[in-house]
Amino acid sequence: MNKKIIILLSSILVLLGVYFFLNQSSISTLNADDKDFSFKNTNQIDKIFMKNKFTNEFVTLTKVSDNEWKVNGKHIGNIYQIDILLETLRKIRVRKPVALNFLNSVIKDMAGNATKVEIYENNKLSKVFYVGSNTIDESGTYFYMDKAKEPYICHIPGFKGYLNSRFFTNENIWRSKSIFSAESEQIKTIEVEWTEEPNQSFKIDNSQTNPQFFSQNQLLENNKVINLNKLKSYLKLWENLSFEGFPINLTPQQVDSISKTKPLITLKLTDKKGKITSLQIHKKGIFKDTNIQYDENGNALPHDIENFYAFINGDFKEVVQIQDFIFGKVMKKVPDFRL
Repeated sequence: MNKKIIILLSSILVLLGVYFFLNQSSISTLNADDKDFSFKNTNQIDKIFMKNKFTNEFVTLTKVSDNEWKVNGKHIGNIYQIDILLETLRKIRVRKPVALNFLNSVIKDMAGNATKVEIYENNKLSKVFYVGSNTIDESGTYFYMDKAKEPYICHIPGFKGYLNSRFFTNENIWRSKSIFSAESEQIKTIEVEWTEEPNQSFKIDNSQTNPQFFSQNQLLENNKVINLNKLKSYLKLWENLSFEGFPINLTPQQVDSISKTKPLITLKLTDKKGKITSLQIHKKGIFKDTNIQYDENGNALPHDIENFYAFINGDFKEVVQIQDFIFGKVMKKVPDFRL
């Protein structure tokens, strides 16, 4: 055999040997338990606990039913955000082990900054893993299974983005922003009370075949005083009313001060199951970042006309911000329903 051919074949065999050795090494590190971050059936997941090592911030998501979760046992969860998390747990895959030259730095970073995730299925702890930072090349996110030998780079095939942003621990972000979400058929009564204009306050009784309108304890007859179509249309406006967010620039003392001022208006909805939801709405002052600060004549406005502060169900320790764009349509007065 030609000497050159022998050398060539020997080189190929050596390269093949190195290739299989490296691949076998990689495969051996991918222990089934170490890399099994995904869940085939997320319907069995009934609790998720997450805690960030750096901030010590934590959150517990508990399943109540297929369409309802609780946040830290006290708030209704944002089902949209929770569905994204469950989808992540279903689709996540290991892309590859962490390269040796990055291993120490990744482990060190995860030791101080990772988010611990505990997943419970059927009331039993199923898996515990840690979610770290993202890779420099944006190819994935570092994950480490509890008690595993090493972390791995994980991703969702076909998805370009970071996975650690889905494992956040801020309680408020997980909360549903919905305040009123009753369909008209579910509503028993609606009460609208204008603090400074009691003659504009009213109550709608929807327990009969047709809704009835009361003002100052007097029934205003449908289609003689009150436009029944307007009344029915108004009831449909309560299906999806949500707050915008939590004002982050207010101290507890300022929140307490707002709660002690007279509300502009109070909204109260009682559904046919007896559940009562109330919202006490207060004026918001003018700030540097207020969008509209002057009226059409150039006069300074006394308060924000686009946003309000509000307290839900008498919880005066927590204030939310609502928009006139959303709630203005239900902040009606008696003349709005007349013929």
